[in-house]
Amino acid sequence: MFKGKTVLSQMQSIIFGYNFRKTVNEHNGDKGIRSFSTANLMSVMLYVHMAAKQSLRDIVDSLMSKKNLWYHLGVSSLSRNNLSNALQKRSADIFEKTFYALLSKLQSERSISTDKRFKFRMPIKSIDSTTISLCLSLFDWAKFRTTKGGIKLHVVYDNREQLPEFINISNAESHDITKAKSFPITKESIYAMDKGYICFKFFQKIAQNKAFFVTRTKSNTQYRILERNSKKQKNIKADWIVKLTGTKADEYEGNLRVVKYKDPESGKTYEFLTNNFKLSAQSIADVYKARWDIELFFKWIKQNLKIKTFIGTSENAVKIQIWTAMIACLLTEYLRFKARSSYSLLKVFRLICDNLLFSIDLNQLLGESPPE
Repeated sequence: MFKGKTVLSQMQSIIFGYNFRKTVNEHNGDKGIRSFSTANLMSVMLYVHMAAKQSLRDIVDSLMSKKNLWYHLGVSSLSRNNLSNALQKRSADIFEKTFYALLSKLQSERSISTDKRFKFRMPIKSIDSTTISLCLSLFDWAKFRTTKGGIKLHVVYDNREQLPEFINISNAESHDITKAKSFPITKESIYAMDKGYICFKFFQKIAQNKAFFVTRTKSNTQYRILERNSKKQKNIKADWIVKLTGTKADEYEGNLRVVKYKDPESGKTYEFLTNNFKLSAQSIADVYKARWDIELFFKWIKQNLKIKTFIGTSENAVKIQIWTAMIACLLTEYLRFKARSSYSLLKVFRLICDNLLFSIDLNQLLGESPPE
């Protein structure tokens, strides 16, 4: 991979190939383009995220001072105008498909890991969303409230792989459960989500796909206790088999399980609702606790990637910036995996950022010997 290339060039080589060109052609990404191709846009956007550039002027001024490195970037020309036009007119679908292609590549090459926090092998997937505020006067298409604008990232996060498995970008006014109903459900997985996703039809979809869910009950969740299981763990206050009652209860077929758990640290008692009857009551509580992984993921991308402020104001430009941020995140994890690095994702990210335009072998930079 190295062959005297810059770190950024080595990153590009992972995604630039036949499949990327095919995707570009499918969406007419380079039709009528004489300079500044879709691949060039991808390269510049990766530079934006890794070098923490703040605006169109900042990007262009920075790269104009590094013209001797343009060859390594594959860029032949650059201006604020062609960058702005590219963000507005190139289909964001190209970058979305590139994200999923890279995700598939990483998943297929990396052996299935185990989550050491749990004894069972069933994959845990967390569902949640995060809102990114936008200035309504600049992003009038993203109206959220009377004086505010915003977008939402709806994510299915694989806790075992520590990777986003599915992402949907919508206006911030979209309800979480509305988007969740379209999420792909994987057989024999267990989905952890907060009580904002309580919808009996959605629970039925999960059950019909032979998967499981763990969530918290709402104050108005109504049920009838059918059976009381013995409490085998210290912090478990109740373990019941229940039947839903009340409004729309008939939308879910079958019985459910309620686990009451007292957190030994905070002293608070939580009530969990699940369709899994085999895991221990403590494991059900631990599955919900693992949902915190997705919150840490949201925190990480907001702190380290450029997704809180945007260099373009159109909906398409915002989506391109978000998808390229997610690609940068996956590339960092992919490079960490290929180098067999013991460093944390954050340390790998910082090392890449600090050496982005230097010609360094990534296996050496990330502190591990290359695979044989």
